[in-house]
This record gives sequence, structure tokens and C-alpha cells, in this order.
Amino acid sequence: MERNVSDILEEMRHELKRDRRLRVGELLEALRDKGPFFILMVLSVPFLQPIALPGVSTPFGFVLALLAIGILIGQDLPMPGWIRRYALPQRGVSLLFRGAVALFRRLERWSKPRRMPALTASDGALKGHALLMLVSSVLLMLPLPIPFSNSLPAYVVAFVALGYLLRDGALFLLAYVFALLTGAYFALIAVVGIEGLQLLTRKAWGG
Repeated sequence: MERNVSDILEEMRHELKRDRRLRVGELLEALRDKGPFFILMVLSVPFLQPIALPGVSTPFGFVLALLAIGILIGQDLPMPGWIRRYALPQRGVSLLFRGAVALFRRLERWSKPRRMPALTASDGALKGHALLMLVSSVLLMLPLPIPFSNSLPAYVVAFVALGYLLRDGALFLLAYVFALLTGAYFALIAVVGIEGLQLLTRKAWGG
């Protein structure tokens, strides 16, 4: 029987209580095929608030994009040895795991695995979700000091990752709702930017 994400994280949190530092490789091995999606969710969390973080979003978005590409092509990404051996800070990770366990306990009570099977069982749909994450990660990389320019694509990534982790189509559906909002918002930014540039050009040429 497949174990819940919350049970795996709770077990690892108890390991941390024994004054034992957790390595990235151990986290990935414990989560197995869920590992990349858990990392995607964790990396998207800092950007879920409305204030943009341009200096931080670019490297984070790049890592998210690489993970999304690995999922899209259906191959495990080769993780450098120094990353797998990296020991996570005990106190910070313990707090993170405590919050993650509480979050997943609530989500697992609410979610229904394999709900909306067209969004969870089809290989084509799963590839589409990965492509959606890739596009959102690229948008997250853009260094735009504009409110919501980080948070909207980050919500897409977070909900897709949660959909994979909990195998719940409703979470994928939420991701697509945020994708539509993201597309509309970035289209508005582009239109306003182009009109502003045209106005500046006319003023510069005395028009």
C-alpha cells in the first residue's frame, strides 16, 4: 500500500529529533518518485506572497524549470553528489517538516486520490501539467519588481506539485485556474509596458 506523504515526513521529522542531520539524498530516497514534486512545492512557497522577489526568483525559477523538464521528459534528473550529500540545517528543517506534516494531514483529509481521473491518470494530461509548471517557472525567473509577478506562477507550480503528490485532479484544476489568471496578468503587463514605451518614444521625438 502506498504511504501518505505526511507519514513519510513525520518519520523523517522523528529522525531529526535524534540530533541527526538529514541529507538531501536521504530526503529524495525516502520520498522516492514524490521527491521532485515535494521539492517543487517547497521551493515555490517563498513566492506565494504578493511582493515580488526579483533577485531570488531567477535562480529559484531556474531550478524549478529544470525539475519540470525532468518530469516532462520522464527521466530522473541526475543530482550532483555534493547536493545529495548536503546536510540540511536541523532546526530549520525540523520546523519546515512540522509545518509540512500539519499541512499534508489536512490536505489528505480533504483530498480524494484519483478524483477527476482525466486529470490524474492520463499520461498526456500529466505531461501537460509538467509543461504548465515549466512555463510558470520561466515566468517566475523574470526579474519583474511588480506585485503578483512571482506569486501567480508560484501558485501554479505549488498546486501542480500538490496534485502530483496527492493524485487529486481538483488540485490540478486549481493550478489551471491560476494559470489563466497568470496569463491574463502577464498579458496586461505586456500591454501596459508596450504602451508606456510608445508614449516615451513619442515624447522623445517631440510627438
